[in-house]
Amino acid sequence: MPEQTTISDAERRRIVHEFVDGTVGDAHPEVVAMVRDLTHRVRDTVELARAAGIAPESPRAGHVVAALVCAYGEVFDRVDDAGYRSALLARLEVANDPRTERYFQLLATVNGWTAPPTLTPVLDWFIAALRHHSAP
Repeated sequence: MPEQTTISDAERRRIVHEFVDGTVGDAHPEVVAMVRDLTHRVRDTVELARAAGIAPESPRAGHVVAALVCAYGEVFDRVDDAGYRSALLARLEVANDPRTERYFQLLATVNGWTAPPTLTPVLDWFIAALRHHSAP
């Protein structure tokens, strides 16, 4: 099982800004909608898995991970393989960093948007499951 990825503060900032520029800045509305829909799909799928008592290390979680990695692949035109799962894990860890969540809360406040709900429990489960199921 892979351990937590260590990402420097500079790399974390780069990833967050890349995400913001790609989904909030000049991005095509269809891209913004696809990322928003993907986020909702991840939240809904993981919440159902958690409610069903599926542990991240269980074989059933492997099926959930496969479905979610496939969904990410469809949006970002990637194939599910160990390399992509590793890259996705690193991005999810950045997304799950409390500083990232705070950044998006502040961004919403400054721009007059509704603050996004926390995804920490969802991302905690998904990250743990993806670490355990690191290969398709």
